[in-house]
Amino acid sequence: MKTIVTGTLNVTVVAIAGALVAGAALAVEVGHASGTATVDGTAATMAFAVATTKENLFDESKRDTVVVITDRPLGDTAADDEIGLSLRARRGELFVLALRLDGTKLVNVEVSHAGLGGVTVLPGVWFEYRPARAAAGAVAGSLRLAKRDDDGHSYACAVEFAAGPAAAPRRAEAEEAPAEVQPTPTLPPATTSTLDQKSFTPLLVQAMMDKDEEQAVKLVKLGADPNGRDQYGTPVLNWAVMMCQPRVVKALVDARASLTYERAPGLTVLKEAGACPEAAKILRAAGAR
Repeated sequence: MKTIVTGTLNVTVVAIAGALVAGAALAVEVGHASGTATVDGTAATMAFAVATTKENLFDESKRDTVVVITDRPLGDTAADDEIGLSLRARRGELFVLALRLDGTKLVNVEVSHAGLGGVTVLPGVWFEYRPARAAAGAVAGSLRLAKRDDDGHSYACAVEFAAGPAAAPRRAEAEEAPAEVQPTPTLPPATTSTLDQKSFTPLLVQAMMDKDEEQAVKLVKLGADPNGRDQYGTPVLNWAVMMCQPRVVKALVDARASLTYERAPGLTVLKEAGACPEAAKILRAAGAR
């Protein structure tokens, strides 16, 4: 047996028996994970894993599997509630790795951690991902990343997991009993001291791609940057127009999104809204030309 030191990770390699082979079963119970994840030198023991699904990024007829690995139980937060998970991570309540799988291909890994101020999306090609045999309805595998620096932060992980289907949040049980309806509390206004606006841009784009206007509007109201852009430079307002989501367009306009960006000479956001009359009406009223 020998130990290889790679960045912040110590990976023990067994020469003969015990080496992980793609397709082999793991000694991890369904619903659990084993191993560590590290951000900026701070390591956490990952212990829980659940699986959910999301619409494929490029094919609406397909669903991707998303494995959510955390250091603590999700509790009242649903596995597919990206906003809720991100906010809890910002408060230091969770360390989250969310693996998006298209079949057996690792597309990307979303990292949510208090030290990041938001969600960071790392490309799947950076990782060594190996699927493993799992019980019916479960998803199992291993995920490894030698220390990698990106945009001022460092990342590393060595985790095995066996994710079971995500269960309903515990609060759902309490809702079964009749109870007096309480007024919904008003969220305090977001401020630059409590929220990094740009960190929510990937979540906002993803919510629009998932056609979840409610989540997208919620993100804007939480303080997402109305002039944020995706990794290719497309503003979130253009995304809202392209996805024909008038409620999101209105929320972004109210948050003072710029109306002057042109994706190509003469291709204004108002012209892009030609196929979405309701969005075009909102943009004209705001002064778009």
